[in-house]
Amino acid sequence: MSWILKGLILITLFSSGASYLLYRVYKTAAVFVIIPLLSILPVLFIYLARKYGKVSLDVFTGHYLFYLNYILLGAFLILLLGGFLKIFSISLLDALAENRKLFQMMSISLMVLIAFEGSRNFERIHFSNHEIQVSKPNQVGNLKFGFISDVHLNGKFNGNKLRETFKNMQENGIELILIGGDFLDNTHRTIKDDIKSIVDEYSFKHGIYLALGNHEYYGGIEDNMNYIRGLGINILRDESVEIEGVTIVGRDDRHNRNRKSLEELLKDVDQEKPVIVIDHNPISIKDVEGKKVDIHLSGHTHNGQLIPFNFVVDYMYENPRGHKRIWNTDTFVSSGLGTWMIPYRLGSRSEVLIFNMKFERKS
Repeated sequence: MSWILKGLILITLFSSGASYLLYRVYKTAAVFVIIPLLSILPVLFIYLARKYGKVSLDVFTGHYLFYLNYILLGAFLILLLGGFLKIFSISLLDALAENRKLFQMMSISLMVLIAFEGSRNFERIHFSNHEIQVSKPNQVGNLKFGFISDVHLNGKFNGNKLRETFKNMQENGIELILIGGDFLDNTHRTIKDDIKSIVDEYSFKHGIYLALGNHEYYGGIEDNMNYIRGLGINILRDESVEIEGVTIVGRDDRHNRNRKSLEELLKDVDQEKPVIVIDHNPISIKDVEGKKVDIHLSGHTHNGQLIPFNFVVDYMYENPRGHKRIWNTDTFVSSGLGTWMIPYRLGSRSEVLIFNMKFERKS
């Protein structure tokens, strides 16, 4: 069953539940038309936003989906609670119908609280520190680097969080920055801030390297790559670079159907030396099996961004978030610095990963 069909089934289930709840509360059959229509409209909004490159419509759609998500989820939970209370001969839906104004006030208050908490989770950046011991010899004792992903820069999401991140990294002696894709949100043409001035403001010994994500492809891959390179950021597109004896492999995004396999990319790499792989989509973590990859870095999932979608990504990926050792590789999936469409997070957080990679001293 395709993910599109599964999505339609879920939308139908939740919108039907919401329609039934509102019918019981407001006693009008019109909700059986209104709620399904409101549930389908975002598909049209997303299509128009992508077709005409309207950031304002994209952001509007994001807010629309945010509130719709919690209206449908809330209705579903109320129905479940109502079914449970029926065991004790308590009719929750009848009680809500008799107290419509109270129901409305409580619903609006709850949505305001959810939006406030979601915005706060987005604004706060969590810096997660990891010390990785690699049992491979190297001429240096350690390499300190930072990893960010899913910045999603556009006309609404400005460079403030990027500046805060770079400032923190520079103050903490980070030597190298790796970016795991979706640095841009579709196209650089919608970005209003001077991102180059932010990049130029901070200095890192070994520079900044980026692997592409799916959103770089959405707005025209060649044009977006030219913009990124113009910022002074190096792109690893099915390429590798060696820094301080560590080979960093940047895989192209899965949107390139002709991208090289990990086996091809590692063919000329000395795997007896430390190896880091960056691949935007963690679905490809399975490719490290049988390889001597020390660290695998990904983003893409946003850790679901909003409850209950974190449970969905838990189902979809072997490692949906955080650190998980798979085979002999330390895999890390960042929930991202930015977000998709709206500046809200619930059940997830904006994060930056900081690594101190330690090696055996080369004799």
